[in-house]
Amino acid sequence: MFDARIEVPTGPTRLVDLLPTFHATVESLTSIAAARAEAEGKRISCAKGCGACCRQLVPIAEVEAQGIAELVDAMPEPRRSEVRRRFADARRRLDETGMLARLLARKELNKPQRLELGLDYFRLKIACPFLEEESCSIYADRPIACREYLVTSPPENCARPSAETVRMVPPLVRGWMALARMEERDEDRFLRWVPLVLAPEWWETHAEPSPLRPGTKLLETFFEKLIPKKKD
Repeated sequence: MFDARIEVPTGPTRLVDLLPTFHATVESLTSIAAARAEAEGKRISCAKGCGACCRQLVPIAEVEAQGIAELVDAMPEPRRSEVRRRFADARRRLDETGMLARLLARKELNKPQRLELGLDYFRLKIACPFLEEESCSIYADRPIACREYLVTSPPENCARPSAETVRMVPPLVRGWMALARMEERDEDRFLRWVPLVLAPEWWETHAEPSPLRPGTKLLETFFEKLIPKKKD
């Protein structure tokens, strides 16, 4: 059972402006999943200062890439330049190792190949550009995929992730996927997503804001993608 009171604009609204609402919704659902795990005697081991997961390949919806780009653009100097430098350094490392080409061809990968891509990415140990002192410096604005990732296995196991060493808390829904599906097009054959580490660069070359729609309609669509209706 999930009851919530959500206020959104009724007039024309940018999808990106509802990110805080989507974040809060997923946060509530993730809390329920965590409570269930704890009721089973498990303990959430994620804590501030444990940044192993911040070296993983983080998939985000295209609108979240827009949000990340706007967040960086709004940062005061010299922080803005420093964060942009981290993104540039990460891209350079990806290019040198051949990982960049694999990421750019990500839509053609099947599930086993995507899993292999994620493991290979983690082995590069490229820290998220927002990771500072092993903690997220944009915690309040972090992507949905980051909010949904919780584990009950020992923290040290996250440095050696595998199906055997890391026990994740099963999410009630896949919020980041629901958000990504909101921008699906008829011709799409694959889920539209962007690696977090390439978010500002992606937005520079794909700056096509979603059309304005009533905030209530956007929220309705999000829930439709989040919790699909059961077929009769």
